Amino acid sequence: MPSGDARADSHAVEGGMIAWPEHEMERALDFLIERRMSDLDVRGAAVAIVVEGKLVFARGYGVADIDGDVPVTEHTLFEAASLGKPIAAFGALLLARERKLALDAPVTESFDAPWLEDARDRETVTPRHLLMHRSGLSNNLRFGSRRTGFEPGSRFSYSGVGYMYLADAMAGIEETGFDRLMRERVFAPLGMHSSGYTVAEALVDTVARPHMPLWLPIVALLGPALCFLAILGFLTLLIVRFGFGRLRIRPVEFLPAIVLSPLLAGGFVFLSFGLWPLLFSLGYLLAWLTALAAVAVSLQYLRVVLDQGRSDRVIVSGRMRRHGLDPSMLGVAFVASLLFMFWQVPGPMRNGDDLNAASSLRSSAHDLGLFMAGFIDGAVIGPEWRARMVSERVEIGTRDGARIGWGLGFGTRETATSFTIWQWGSNVGSKSLMVIDPSRRAGVVILTNTESGDTLTQEIASHVLGIDGPWRLP
Repeated sequence: MPSGDARADSHAVEGGMIAWPEHEMERALDFLIERRMSDLDVRGAAVAIVVEGKLVFARGYGVADIDGDVPVTEHTLFEAASLGKPIAAFGALLLARERKLALDAPVTESFDAPWLEDARDRETVTPRHLLMHRSGLSNNLRFGSRRTGFEPGSRFSYSGVGYMYLADAMAGIEETGFDRLMRERVFAPLGMHSSGYTVAEALVDTVARPHMPLWLPIVALLGPALCFLAILGFLTLLIVRFGFGRLRIRPVEFLPAIVLSPLLAGGFVFLSFGLWPLLFSLGYLLAWLTALAAVAVSLQYLRVVLDQGRSDRVIVSGRMRRHGLDPSMLGVAFVASLLFMFWQVPGPMRNGDDLNAASSLRSSAHDLGLFMAGFIDGAVIGPEWRARMVSERVEIGTRDGARIGWGLGFGTRETATSFTIWQWGSNVGSKSLMVIDPSRRAGVVILTNTESGDTLTQEIASHVLGIDGPWRLP
């Protein structure tokens, strides 16, 4: 029989790792995860596995913060992002079971606040539409309109705003905050004592810090700035040509475009992502530009020293001042900087009180393992309502030979030989995946604190369950 390390390289083994002896599965997982984290430059990860409805494995790997030495454990909190959606759905169905929320009646029959802007939408959108991403609401969590973009129930369109509406309705029905509702009605009964859609500010620094390649925060600000510069520069050309009747434009006339472009880009990033992401992007951009200038000046200084020296007794710094900076040195510095663009750098932490049912869940592998175990056993909501989360679904398309659907809170993936339910999580710098195999009463959740962690989550799920992925939308 091949060793666990060797078998870890092939998820085609029948039944996946969950069919192996427990000690062999642990050894193989350690080998696989540590090797692939190194390959993919993933800083930290945590994994939990449920077999026969029991949490049998929960372990952390790597570090929670590249700047520190705090190791990840099974109890380390991660930004679980959209993994909060099926858990919110779990809570919503608990209210439905108690007849506090009618799945197929307008939400306003249970929660009459005018959350939606259009009266017709308020009379049409139901909890089922929200749970199954068929409400017509958008997925733009910062700028999402509270108006539907198509007839509710007519088609699938993944919607974080729909879960924001659902969470507000649940909180209104129970007359309490959404986070408190979920802690009291779902997290505490399942033993998920560390999880929350908000966390105390004192605990924010204990959450695994998101990491991303250096190019991402730079492009996040520099990209919009260049776009605005191109637009404003073109407008300047039009104004000079048709407003002043001149074909030639003086360089100074581009000054307003040059000044306004970074300001508009900063405003765009602030409105899109918030203040902390703007400050982080600005910091990395300024550090990169400073490094470019420093390297370019150093290269030119070295060039003058090598080419001219002091043979004619002219001071080197005087030559540089007289001739200025050679643009080719900036080009060399820029090309050299590209070699470092995939370095992983820390990203901003989410504020502790930043609550959003669609994206703000902070949880650990251990807690999410308990959720999977509880879900499989039908804890809290009962087996009947647990089954409805999966059985009441619509097919939305195919991907890689698998039929993809969506139930009352979970995605579904069906092939000729397997049926799994799933949800991914994707905040910038934090990637996660939860996959449950109902027929085998098994599941796996993978949390990472690195932008490149998406590949790792898919690979681990495939190896553990012995099922070829990916678990993604069509």
